Amino acid sequence: MVRSIVVVEPDPDELPGAHLIDTISACEQVIRAAEAIQAQHAGMLLAEREPLMEGRHAFLSAAGETALARGMSPSAGITQLETAITLSRLPAVQAAWVDGLVSGVTVRAIVKNLPSLDHASMALFEAELEPHLPGLTPRAAAELTRSLTLEIDPDEADRKALAAREDQYVFVADEADGVATLIAHGPAELIHQIADPLLASARRAKNDPGDQRSRGQVMFQTLHASAVAGPNPELETMRTLELAVVISAEHLLGAGDTPAELVGHGPVAPVVLDQLIDEADRVFYRRLVTDPVDGRLLHTDPRRRLFTGALARHVRYRDKRCQGPSCDAAIAEIDHVREFQHGGPTTAENAEGLCVTTHTMKSIPGWAVSHDGATWTTPTGHTYPSPPPPDVVRRRRE
Repeated sequence: MVRSIVVVEPDPDELPGAHLIDTISACEQVIRAAEAIQAQHAGMLLAEREPLMEGRHAFLSAAGETALARGMSPSAGITQLETAITLSRLPAVQAAWVDGLVSGVTVRAIVKNLPSLDHASMALFEAELEPHLPGLTPRAAAELTRSLTLEIDPDEADRKALAAREDQYVFVADEADGVATLIAHGPAELIHQIADPLLASARRAKNDPGDQRSRGQVMFQTLHASAVAGPNPELETMRTLELAVVISAEHLLGAGDTPAELVGHGPVAPVVLDQLIDEADRVFYRRLVTDPVDGRLLHTDPRRRLFTGALARHVRYRDKRCQGPSCDAAIAEIDHVREFQHGGPTTAENAEGLCVTTHTMKSIPGWAVSHDGATWTTPTGHTYPSPPPPDVVRRRRE
């Protein structure tokens, strides 16, 4: 574990900036270790307070004390203490955090998506999770946690999923210069039913030469007009749901029992899938079939009506998120791993989904990606792994 940082002068034999990247990387290791040890000690403080205070007073006192010591809000203290309590049951995750193998954001994603498990189930969960910890991104951590817990304790995962869908709220945060932010939280299909017409309005405005508003301005003004004056009768209100459900090849033969994945939202409890279908006015299905051994996406069902761009969709479903190292952003563009101008074929095997920023960086002189897409090299000569996403459907437990 890194306990200190030694800043060295540049080596004339190194590529420009290499020593700076080394220092930045070392700083990150120290930050992760310090954050992990800080959370660990918050948990130790709670253990000292519990014999002295009744009920929840011990928790609130420890959370408040740690928040004040950090110069943070009480809610930050509560979040840190809740993380520490969960990690006391996940020693391997705690150790990986201390050693700098995972970030605090990734650890909190695991904790947030982890339902209440008994001792045996928690131990099994950690044993399955541990090999994936080094370099695990927050989004991948959240999806893998949900997938594992759906396998290990499907009933508890169902209860957590239903409770999450019931957690609905609208929040206003006032900001400087006379602006504010409106946050809505609720079931994904209802949020998209609000957002999709706003996106449609923005697309229409873009095609109008006389409309100089930005996409964000069009969407906000459409939302405001709809909320204040009532919904636009021209906007479609029927709830249409397209389910791109990832299943194992065994399911096609009626033998599979692994959880499904709803593309764009990760592993989903069957009870939530049933609820989505029951409440939609129209439902389209697209089955994505995976290998029962290693979880690779094998086939995208082409039978969806009005379906275009089969190859692009296949890659989006397979990759799920940007394939740049440590990037969890949504896929914006499909790119050739081996560049087209260098003989790279336009096939699924030579395709990868990237966000706009990662795609732009990849094309900057000095950046390079290996032909298999697994290793990225920066202008300083540093290399970073880009492992494939975790299995979209895990192999059925023997």
